[in-house]
Amino acid sequence: MPLTAAEVLKIQELDHCRLIAGHRGLNRHIRTVSIMDSPDTPLWLKPGELLITTGYVFKDDTNLQIRLIQELADRNCAGLAIKIKRFLPSIPEPMHREADRLNLPLFEIPYDMSLSDVLYTLTREILDRRHPEYDTRRTRFFTGLLRGELSDRTNVWNRGRDYGLLPRCEYIVLCMMIHPNPEEESPSSARTDFKELVREAESSLNVYLLGISRDDDIVILQSRRTTGPPSSSLARKVANLFLERFSVKSEQTITVGIGTPQSDILHLHKSYREAKEAIDLGRRIFSKTNEGIYEYTDLEPESLLQHLPGNVLTQYVTSTLEVLKRYDRENGTELLHTLELYLNCGRRLGDTARKLYVHRNTVKFRINRIEELLGTDLSDGEAAFRLQLGLRVARLLNGPDRP
Repeated sequence: MPLTAAEVLKIQELDHCRLIAGHRGLNRHIRTVSIMDSPDTPLWLKPGELLITTGYVFKDDTNLQIRLIQELADRNCAGLAIKIKRFLPSIPEPMHREADRLNLPLFEIPYDMSLSDVLYTLTREILDRRHPEYDTRRTRFFTGLLRGELSDRTNVWNRGRDYGLLPRCEYIVLCMMIHPNPEEESPSSARTDFKELVREAESSLNVYLLGISRDDDIVILQSRRTTGPPSSSLARKVANLFLERFSVKSEQTITVGIGTPQSDILHLHKSYREAKEAIDLGRRIFSKTNEGIYEYTDLEPESLLQHLPGNVLTQYVTSTLEVLKRYDRENGTELLHTLELYLNCGRRLGDTARKLYVHRNTVKFRINRIEELLGTDLSDGEAAFRLQLGLRVARLLNGPDRP
């Protein structure tokens, strides 16, 4: 069932919006929602479109206010919603009269409600009511976008807004591999859990998400660039929520890869490629299980190193770490593990000691011994970098076992 103008007022998130005029047009179907940001916006509107605006474009022009109502009615649009007390103290009376005359629903949006929230809430409600064929078209659209096959920016926005894509955001892809419990979960129930958790994450974290179910499940985080925490921080929170909920709710496990933020929607495929690569590298280097969260930014060195010949990587590990590996084997010590933690902790003795559950002086003794064996000074940034690179190469070659 399509969303009607009358049903807008029954949506919980929009219960503070009011219908001001056009009551006889409440049976109009809302098919899409757009934000008005220029005087010629109505020229591009389609039948069934609801226009939302702050009113800035027409705040001082009564004739433009009336023409806008007429243009929307002529194009068989679904209605107009205006945010008050930003540029207009209230909705102008001429707009009231014209909307009533033409049976065009005219809504009032309160000052404390953002246009983005209205846009997203209505778009989500519209998407929930779509025909099953709509899901197929939506998946096909995002598949093309994520593969980098779409290059016409105007076409992407014209199609994407029907599928929940928001303008003027940073976009970051989270790629999720769901591993169902074969004894308790079917693939279809895993898909259901995924869709439910997308909605839960939106609500609890106050973020805008797009969930796409394919062979791998994909979440696109849409983050406003000018407000709120960085999109990479929000992406990590979303990933943590999914990891926690899947393990608790249904004994399923998931692996999550997080790409880098993209401000250009046509570069979304880069974030997707990075998210997939983060999963591949993360599981290869750090994990013996199917569960984990891996960010591409943390794995960029490995992303570059993996393209070098294997014999070159092996030779580098031998030249930097073989002395310590041999000493540990012969003496039953853990100098190599201590070195790795010490460098990962920013060469801070106290943090390293806490990670190893040993006294600070024990770490200091081990570091002194490492420096003696390697003939180097770990306070030297270049020397520390060379060894840390050797450790990362060793992880790349040897996997989650110790280097």
